[in-house]
Amino acid sequence: MRGDRVARQDEAVPAELHPFVLHFAAALLIAGPACDAAGLVLRRDALLQAGRWNTLIGTVALGVSVLTGIAARAALGPHSAAGEAMLNLHDALGYVLLGLWVPAAVWRAFSRIALPQRLRTLYLALAFAGATACLAETLLGSAMVYRHGVGLSPAARAEPIPRPPTLTGPPRANGSR
Repeated sequence: MRGDRVARQDEAVPAELHPFVLHFAAALLIAGPACDAAGLVLRRDALLQAGRWNTLIGTVALGVSVLTGIAARAALGPHSAAGEAMLNLHDALGYVLLGLWVPAAVWRAFSRIALPQRLRTLYLALAFAGATACLAETLLGSAMVYRHGVGLSPAARAEPIPRPPTLTGPPRANGSR
């Protein structure tokens, strides 16, 4: 019996790592283009360097989040048809994100300066499209979990806990507090 409990606990690790790694990647990949744009407007090389490192580290974290997502999906329990449809979209968008960010990161990794002049506009368009897709991906993942219960244990989905009363209490009959 104890061996089964340990095995199930070990299976949950990718599912528990996925949100952490994904949100880390999303934060870096949203901050990267923002740093790049601010660096161009303010003419600050330090902001361009921050954009470069956010892009590079965020893309590596994105690759890890796709891998943990694959493992998390394999460990999922039963869920609704709507949750399955959202999960399929979430998977596909994860691969689209890799397709957007890997070329951008490779270009940034091999360029000598923080943000080269050549193809700068194309890079920024790609980076802002990638940042927007990151935001959409995290919103989709949140909806899957919080609205459809995908990835939650049956006990967590079984019975909602009633909300406690607020500190101020219910409104009084005469409308004053």
